[in-house]
Amino acid sequence: MTPAQLRQLLRLAEARKSADLARLDSLRAEARACEAEIADAARAVVADLATAAAAETPMALLALRQVWADQRANLARRRLAALEPRIAEARAAAVQSLGKHAALEKLADRADQDAAQIRAARAERDAPQPAARRIE
Repeated sequence: MTPAQLRQLLRLAEARKSADLARLDSLRAEARACEAEIADAARAVVADLATAAAAETPMALLALRQVWADQRANLARRRLAALEPRIAEARAAAVQSLGKHAALEKLADRADQDAAQIRAARAERDAPQPAARRIE
């Protein structure tokens, strides 16, 4: 392959790498949102218990809030569990894309060096012969 073809292939690999990294980032952001929702549900229960003593909230209402928070946390845990294989798949694809991109960069750089060496050798070969010196 010529250096120009390798550069074109490198641009395609870079686009793929960017898309794979964006997908991984999106999935990880979704996972962080699920983790935040789980933490919010736990904080809501603690806050309810803290304010319940001062406000004399009925236990039935506290139990209802606890069930609601548990359901919300369980839904977030299920979404997080469903995301885990997708994140692993996206991570593997991103690693592969990064590897391909790095390999193509090295190939393109090597092709550029080879082309420069060929040009230098051709210029040296095609250079006019120096004039013969006369010794007197």
